[in-house]
Amino acid sequence: MSPVMTLAPGEAIPGPWGLVEALLVLTFAAHILVINVALGGTLLTLFAPGAGRETAVGLAKRLPSAVAIGVNLAVPPLLFASVLYGQYLYTAAIVSAVPWLSLFMVVMIAYALLYVYQPRAGAPGAGLLSAASAVLLLGASLILVNVSTLAVRPDLWTGYFSAPAGLVTALSDPTFLPRWLHFLAASLAVGGLYVALFSRKAADAGAGGRSRTGLAWFIGATLAQIPLGLWYLLSLPRPVIERFFGLHTGGSLAFVAGLGLAAAALWAAFRGRPGRAAFFTALAVVCMATVRSVARLGYLAPQFDPATLPKDFQIGPFVFFVASTVVVAAASVWAVAAYRRTAKRG
Repeated sequence: MSPVMTLAPGEAIPGPWGLVEALLVLTFAAHILVINVALGGTLLTLFAPGAGRETAVGLAKRLPSAVAIGVNLAVPPLLFASVLYGQYLYTAAIVSAVPWLSLFMVVMIAYALLYVYQPRAGAPGAGLLSAASAVLLLGASLILVNVSTLAVRPDLWTGYFSAPAGLVTALSDPTFLPRWLHFLAASLAVGGLYVALFSRKAADAGAGGRSRTGLAWFIGATLAQIPLGLWYLLSLPRPVIERFFGLHTGGSLAFVAGLGLAAAALWAAFRGRPGRAAFFTALAVVCMATVRSVARLGYLAPQFDPATLPKDFQIGPFVFFVASTVVVAAASVWAVAAYRRTAKRG
């Protein structure tokens, strides 16, 4: 008997779908920026440790925190995605349950290795620790790309019926490899930019060289994203591509704005201004997160459109959510300011 696959129509959402989608885009952009720092920084401890491993030592002090913050920032976009696309996201996780459930252990081990690496970064042989952590983080990125791709390719779920072992992959999808390589290049770019940012205010003699090295990695990896991004774009289904060339106004504007902001970030980096390059990069990531959202809508259309979900607006939870967000944001700003004051006092 041939399997018959049906999808739940989606549950009522507690507010306008556009608001939830906007929150998903913004929180995902924040998450991916920090994850780029974590993965790209870990790779740069291997590829560009610096004279006397100074760059590696500087990164080692910051990488465990980057992983921890990145993991915590993954929660909001996951929750918002669950509200709008839960039936796709959770099914993709179930049919690939083995790698998905291993993700958490993989990241925890990588995090622990970076903690062990932190005080030893300048010692001979310490690169083995960061190399092991980098391999695990790369594996985690492959798992996430796999689940994200499966979540917009329900036709691949049927592999579960012939091999119900929780090992369904999206490796056959033409976007899988370029999507992952594009993310990898972005991580190296943001990691390099992060090196330039924390080196520009350092007082030691090698700070200028580290900053220039970080900017060089940012420029090179950003330029590498051009052919990789083109490969990724052309591997998308035609109806999805058309959304970025006039079919979807918001998607087209975000696509063009993202390219323009990336060019502005490159220009700032060429001029030796890492702060301005970081500003343009952050805005470009928000635009590309919007492009990602529009691509997902294109993949799922016409079978599913979150705009058609029933709404059951609840003012109480919404007010509590906004109030909690404000309180947490204020507490985070205070904590960062307190940390910086303490750090300056030594």
